[in-house]
Amino acid sequence: MIYDWASEDSTWETMTVPKGGADNGIGYAWSEKPEGPYIRTPIPIYSNASQVLRLGKYRRAYAATLIRRTQDWMVLAMMDSGPSFSWALFGMTSDKPEGPYSEPTALLCVESTRYHPPLLEFFPAFTHEGWIYAPATSVAANRNYQAIFRAPLDQAHHSEAWEIHQAGSVWHSEPVENEYSGIWGQTFSGSVGNDGQFTVMFPSRDPQGMGTINLAKRPWAQPLRGQGFILSGHKGPSLSLLRQAHSSFALEVEMTLHGKATLVWDYQGFLGPDAAAADSVPHPLSLCAFSGLVLSSTGWKLIEVPDPLHTKVIAEGPSGKNPLLKFRLEIDASGNLAFSGENGAGWKGPVTVPAGRIGWLVDKNSHLEVHHFNLSGATCSRPIRYLPLEGVLGAGAANKEWQESPDASFASGAGMISLTPQSKAKWNVSGKAFTLMAPRGPEYGTAEVFLDGTPQGEVAFHANEKSSSGPVLHLEASLPGPHAVLIRVKEGRIPLDCLEVDW
Repeated sequence: MIYDWASEDSTWETMTVPKGGADNGIGYAWSEKPEGPYIRTPIPIYSNASQVLRLGKYRRAYAATLIRRTQDWMVLAMMDSGPSFSWALFGMTSDKPEGPYSEPTALLCVESTRYHPPLLEFFPAFTHEGWIYAPATSVAANRNYQAIFRAPLDQAHHSEAWEIHQAGSVWHSEPVENEYSGIWGQTFSGSVGNDGQFTVMFPSRDPQGMGTINLAKRPWAQPLRGQGFILSGHKGPSLSLLRQAHSSFALEVEMTLHGKATLVWDYQGFLGPDAAAADSVPHPLSLCAFSGLVLSSTGWKLIEVPDPLHTKVIAEGPSGKNPLLKFRLEIDASGNLAFSGENGAGWKGPVTVPAGRIGWLVDKNSHLEVHHFNLSGATCSRPIRYLPLEGVLGAGAANKEWQESPDASFASGAGMISLTPQSKAKWNVSGKAFTLMAPRGPEYGTAEVFLDGTPQGEVAFHANEKSSSGPVLHLEASLPGPHAVLIRVKEGRIPLDCLEVDW
């Protein structure tokens, strides 16, 4: 086995930047029985203090998995970047399990030009039928976004061999005491048995903050639910949107709810975090610019939320004896809304004609399970807008490459200005058409833009007079899906504003 180790005088700070004699890393030990006793090698297979920075920011290795391959042994390990708030999966190989091992190679990280959901922390990996699977979880405040990456077992030391096997729908928490915080820690640890069952162990916390260890299983060949979906909020709210915008619609819903949830429509907000850091929650601009139906155990409300500071209640009513679990809502092309639900709930009247996306917003400590979601209506073209902070987060460029600039010339009202000649941003998004928005002015320079690593030309932000944000570059991919839009400084300082994405 391999394990994390640290010298007695190690602190959190010296684990990232070694000082004095403090050190930490990955050790190796062996035993004839799983329960031990174990014999440790006198020299660890990885020492943080003896390593150089990888990709200019990574050094501390931890959370490793030891994997037997046909011709060698492989270690997959996490490395973090400290104040840059990015994590990377590195690989090392050796002819013997105790080493010596090759120099670490970055396999999965936000620094690649490929699509890579940001703020993912791996550990541990597992193998099945010739593949290595590496689960990863978000380290935002709500750790309920999961992804599983995989690579052919004997090609896994090459970064180009890795792919996203499943993402977003990998995991959901249950509304029970021992899963109060969702997945907390790293992610689930799994293996597939001879019976075809995928059995996992996963960590969480209870309402008092005490850690819990839990077990779950499902058939490996049945990765998705037969019907319905789940969305939960733990330390903060969670938002999920349909890819297609609607201008009118009819919707029938059956659900189970613990806490509070809002059916959202006409969503025209900006998506992104409130900080390019761990434990982030949706930005205030992500939680407005929509209409909605708020549902809880106390009742229902029809609302409009034009901005982060204002909410207008259109209509409201009590829930009756039980929370509203079944309802129908329709808005026609003239803006006439008809809402009807259980326990006599209902309202009719004029509202704003929608021209945005439909989705769900669940509050902190809430759990929504939708059993039936029957939607029909007229679709329309409406891009999703991603904040500049999403691009900073997606490139692992926090705290040193960009400076916030609250300026009305930015479409989002809060853009960013590059601080270094190496400043970059990368939006990891799903769509087909991408429009980069930005202001121009005499203080700005030039940037290079890439789509999935392919150069798309330069953008000149310089202008003799300052102008408000507008389209500066439009890109289209050959197929809709996950893509990476990367922008980096070529000359001078550049502004960073929102990215508009459409299908």
